[in-house]
Amino acid sequence: MKICLKLLSIILIALPAAYSDSFYSSFGLGVPQYLVSSQSAAMGGAGIGIQKYLAFNSINPASVYLEGFTTIAASYQGEKADNTVSGSTVTTRQGNAAGFQFAFPMYKNRLTIITSLKPLVKSQLTIDFAQDYDGYSMQRTINSSGGISAASIGGNYSILPGIFIGGLFNFNFGAYTEKWKTEFDRDTYINTTDNITSHAWGTGVELGVLIKPNRFLSLGGVVKTSSTLRLETTVIPGSGVEQPPIEQTALYPTSIGGGLAFNFNKFLIAGDLYAQLWKNYEIDGNSSERMTNYIRGGAGIQFLQTTDYMAAYYKRISYRMGAYYAQLPFLDVNDDPVYEMFVTGGMGFPFNKNAGRIDLALEYGERGSTEAYPYSEKLIRLSASITMAEKWFQRLY
Repeated sequence: MKICLKLLSIILIALPAAYSDSFYSSFGLGVPQYLVSSQSAAMGGAGIGIQKYLAFNSINPASVYLEGFTTIAASYQGEKADNTVSGSTVTTRQGNAAGFQFAFPMYKNRLTIITSLKPLVKSQLTIDFAQDYDGYSMQRTINSSGGISAASIGGNYSILPGIFIGGLFNFNFGAYTEKWKTEFDRDTYINTTDNITSHAWGTGVELGVLIKPNRFLSLGGVVKTSSTLRLETTVIPGSGVEQPPIEQTALYPTSIGGGLAFNFNKFLIAGDLYAQLWKNYEIDGNSSERMTNYIRGGAGIQFLQTTDYMAAYYKRISYRMGAYYAQLPFLDVNDDPVYEMFVTGGMGFPFNKNAGRIDLALEYGERGSTEAYPYSEKLIRLSASITMAEKWFQRLY
């Protein structure tokens, strides 16, 4: 289903090449996607323990808080990456939808129904390299893209004042496409293009809890079960003769996380720790020595003068900053872990008398392993979301 890691490593070290997006997305199912909300993205991604109106939490279902209104949220992420290999840098850009959420109250501040669509992992890579032989040259281009998303339905419930539980049933689905194009500089050889398409699907469950012992502190926890993905891969070689589909299974691993938030008069301070057990990732029962666990820690702060919609507009704008560190679930060819470190910042702009908000987050950081490995990435990521509260199915009781 994925490009052979050994081949990629040899190409990376030995040959001149151009890379698009992330070489690391060739490992496993791709690069894990972690977005609690655009509000949290500006705060180092911390948000598991945050329960706020118009902050639609896509990681912890227990933290979704509607104040009796139906709420809709949509998110987008754009990314610029400077991919450096052996001193040469290629800049790439891309943008994708980052999630959609819809929730409505059954009982105000007590029972909420939640539906969502969100990305779980993403893979996108282009490698372009040439090889010279006796009497001719060959140019090969490999394009690979795809990912896994989750369509979810569930809800949350307040079992006691200040104690919320939530759960979602996930249908995980996605597709990966690879195109291997080979061109020769002599007419005696035939140029070919091989197309490989893989479809994946499976189910899983995620659970969350949020506890507010007082109005200043909130604690959150989440766990997502593993999911056995069925894979069906179709190969269409350059000859045009379609091969029989290849059926496999892959294990999308369990994840667990926790967070806390301190709510003061004008300040919100939050921190998260999250892990996903990618060391348990398998295809047809076979594990990979290049996979390790994904571990992420982040923290941030928000300043907001007032939520009074009668106040001056600039006083209702939220200002945020934070940072995070993550160990990605991959080992390079030297068995060193791959990490990423980011600083973040952003703002929140309310509209329609605080019945909606636009959140913007900017992240800047780098991804790599050690100086002994010739590949690294510098990234700038923009996250944007719009969240609206509507009176559909409004519950005042």
